Amino acid sequence: MEDGIQRHRWIITAEKLAEYQGDEGGQLETLSAFEGTREEAERALEQAARTMTVGTFLQERRRLVYRQLDGSYLVRCTGRMGGRHSRVVRAAHLVWDSDAKDGS
Repeated sequence: MEDGIQRHRWIITAEKLAEYQGDEGGQLETLSAFEGTREEAERALEQAARTMTVGTFLQERRRLVYRQLDGSYLVRCTGRMGGRHSRVVRAAHLVWDSDAKDGS
């Protein structure tokens, strides 16, 4: 802790949502990992929702970014050919590490 500012280890993840029956949703991808404050994590989370690559072959036409009540973001992208991809983007801070030497 520096000057009373609490810093944590954070990860930002994106979870793929199924768009239609038979679509494989639930795939989790880590977008970034860093150390910072809660405010820095919130900024990084919003930036990730605005700029992350949603579909490998999607020629993005439109992106809608919704902030959900739990603080995560729902990202919905529509492609030029009509395909749609959705992701839930979340930030989480590390609260315990079984490999940590001091038990924290």
